[in-house]
Amino acid sequence: EIRSLQAILELKNKDQIDIVPTFMPAHAIPDEFRQDPDKYVELICEEMLPKALELFRKNRVEVFFADVFCEKNAFDLRQSTKILQRGKDLGFKLKAHVDEFSNLGAATVAISLGATSIDHLDKISSHEIRLLADSDTIGVITPTVNFHLGYTEFANARNLIDSGCAIAISTDYNPGSSPCSSMILAMAIACRYQKLLPSEVINACTINAAFAVGLQDQVGSIEVGKQADLLLFDTKDYREIVYELGSNPIQKIYKKGKAIIC
Repeated sequence: EIRSLQAILELKNKDQIDIVPTFMPAHAIPDEFRQDPDKYVELICEEMLPKALELFRKNRVEVFFADVFCEKNAFDLRQSTKILQRGKDLGFKLKAHVDEFSNLGAATVAISLGATSIDHLDKISSHEIRLLADSDTIGVITPTVNFHLGYTEFANARNLIDSGCAIAISTDYNPGSSPCSSMILAMAIACRYQKLLPSEVINACTINAAFAVGLQDQVGSIEVGKQADLLLFDTKDYREIVYELGSNPIQKIYKKGKAIIC
């Protein structure tokens, strides 16, 4: 986990992309700790999180997160709470992957601890939706995960928005559950299967996404004082971005006002 974080930080220092690092050692319990997962949780809290914090400070990283996957056969509510609380005490901003397959109450805990975002939300309860709507936490839906895994059920993003929640969209790009790096595909799926409007998914992938990674003062909207990170699309109507599947309508990319792909 530490080596992975070192690779992320090395890339962050070299690449043109703004990388916001998240340290997530609590995604799966390693085989050697299967008989005693609490021992691994202790290792995370007492050794791994402090080591990650040391790396962040050494590399002068200003925005960084700790994350946990609270789910059956992963980390239970007690373990997840301990990890999140320890991360917060050390100065990490918080994220949590919750309610993907079952509701264990982790959304309530994460929101109460001031998490910047909570991801998945397929099984979030009506009570937790109200808590989310009344908080500053961003709810992140991951449509390409469900699509890749062949699920017919998706997070009820329509209800989340109608209930007053601020949501963002993520590909959750990873080799296991979502080998998809296309934000446009994620947006298209959200429109079709989660009943969102094109304008809503654009909002979810821009300003709300910026809030979800703590960069809302720098990016996410075209405003005076923010970075001019812009995409130019070859479309006649913004709704075409999510209408035509399999194509890439992006014509130009500007990073901090400079064209990097034309």
